[in-house]
Amino acid sequence: METLHALIVEKNRSIVPAIEEILSKKSYTSTAVVKKAEALRLLKTRSFPLAIVGKTEDSESVFESMKEMVMTSPMTSLILISDLPREAVDSKAEGYGILGHIDRSIPVESLSLLLEQFEKITQSIPRKT
Repeated sequence: METLHALIVEKNRSIVPAIEEILSKKSYTSTAVVKKAEALRLLKTRSFPLAIVGKTEDSESVFESMKEMVMTSPMTSLILISDLPREAVDSKAEGYGILGHIDRSIPVESLSLLLEQFEKITQSIPRKT
């Protein structure tokens, strides 16, 4: 599998290394930012197949961030970081095509399963030659 690049958007710097470690074990490279504005700027200038999005320094709502990121880069798949119950996330994220969400404790198995799902989707998309 080719190396994929993920954008991590999270203000809690203690969470980011756990995500980066899981990604690197699966041969991903990553860029981490703490502000939604930084993420949006990057999404406008670079291609990120995957973004893992949590709380930011400049946004009160992960759902607000998600909405703006989807509008900026519709082809980027999103995984949300949220301690809300699945039903609440599903309800608020409906229509945005997110892969799913993980708790802020960053459960390795949950994130790994979502990454596997993302990889299957990515591999099924025909490549331009």
